[in-house]
Amino acid sequence: MVKIAKLALEDGTVLKGEGFGYETTKLGELVFSTGMGGYTESLTDPSFKGEILMSTYPLEGNHGVSEDWYQSDKIQVEGFVCREVCREVSNFGPQKTLDDFLKEFETPGISGIDTRDLTLKIRERGSLKAAITTEDIPDDKLLEMARSQPSIED
Repeated sequence: MVKIAKLALEDGTVLKGEGFGYETTKLGELVFSTGMGGYTESLTDPSFKGEILMSTYPLEGNHGVSEDWYQSDKIQVEGFVCREVCREVSNFGPQKTLDDFLKEFETPGISGIDTRDLTLKIRERGSLKAAITTEDIPDDKLLEMARSQPSIED
């Protein structure tokens, strides 16, 4: 069964995709990472604390997750956005899947998003306040949540 997830941006954009990770709603500034690998490192990097991280690389999760790759003792981001998530690990060393990793640290994820288009929007406008949910929340309420959070500048 496909779990629906949504990403709402302060500019009024609401994107729907497939949810993975933990079922919850989180708020944060939407930022992107252009790394071709290292999603575990990025998700646990303290410099991304409080942000919703989007990967510009089109497929995430295929390497799995190993604690050896952590940059801190937990996931620091509020949510994770990607084009496609790989549900099965194709590497012999990792201890868990990306989905299990997000669930362990109560972090929602959304896939099926056109991350190229969203990256261009962020590059033109700058980072945007956002809300990510894997719960059943109406679009207008989710937009209100995204817009009402304090700005990162504050």
